[in-house]
Amino acid sequence: MKKIFLTLIVLVMTVLTACGQTTYEKIDDDENFIASVNTLQPSIDFFRSNGEKIATWELDEAYTGATLVGDEKMLLYGNQLKHADLVNLATGKVEKKIDVEKGATFAYYAKDSKQFFIANGEFNEVTAYTSDGEVNGKAKAGLYPYAMLTHDNQLFVVNFKDKFMSVFNEKTLKLEKKVPIPKSSHGMDFINEELWLGGHGDGEKPNSTVLRIDPKTSETIGKLDLPIMPIAFAKLHQSEFVLSHGESTLYEIQNNKVKWQKEVGSNPFAITAFDGKIIVGGYDDRTLYWIENRKIVKKTKVGKGPFQLLVRERER
Repeated sequence: MKKIFLTLIVLVMTVLTACGQTTYEKIDDDENFIASVNTLQPSIDFFRSNGEKIATWELDEAYTGATLVGDEKMLLYGNQLKHADLVNLATGKVEKKIDVEKGATFAYYAKDSKQFFIANGEFNEVTAYTSDGEVNGKAKAGLYPYAMLTHDNQLFVVNFKDKFMSVFNEKTLKLEKKVPIPKSSHGMDFINEELWLGGHGDGEKPNSTVLRIDPKTSETIGKLDLPIMPIAFAKLHQSEFVLSHGESTLYEIQNNKVKWQKEVGSNPFAITAFDGKIIVGGYDDRTLYWIENRKIVKKTKVGKGPFQLLVRERER
């Protein structure tokens, strides 16, 4: 009788444990997708290149961002959460809950070193993790580290509330230099060995320019006038696309000159390239705009507050 009782307890505990584990809809390994990370009512919508919806993950915690970790996993994090979740896309299961401090602002995966970084705006630091979620290093940054990008074995970190960008060694997280930048800078990309940097603008005056910075000398070598609040970038073919969310305007740049511009979406924050198209996420109107050959060819509704766009495109 005692043995039966103990067996029942084990079974009950197993069931309770299983019930407490979050599982999302599976995303097939061979499925290319664009994912809209929605933050007003946390959810993630997955779409194929033809606009057909694959799945929607309804998130039961206050996640404020996500990033793909390789092609197999997705990291979910939240500014007020003390954990980040590493989810296996093929199974939909949380592989690992990572202990973090409150204050996560952004996460970025570096393909070359196969590690991801989480920036923390309360402790003003950046932590490196292996692709399996193990801590791999930690470093102090400036005030409110946010946007991150790697280039030539360096990690560039924009400190949103500070007047410099921290540049670390990608593998050791040793601080290599500080690059002067305006406060409230945000969004960056590398174009022809130049670092292009956007931003919101500090105080009452909104920013209308993208700075062109020489990453080797840290000097500003030029500016592009792209009003208002250019904050997001995407490459497609021979063009660089810049999204200015203050005027909901998308700019196409070639050879440092504006070749085309169009008003797109309502208060857009996110842009990416996918399957030969530029995709823009309208935050207020909950719409993805699919742009091909300078024309909007499709509109797709998503959850409330699309704030990030993630893309997986496997080589076939």
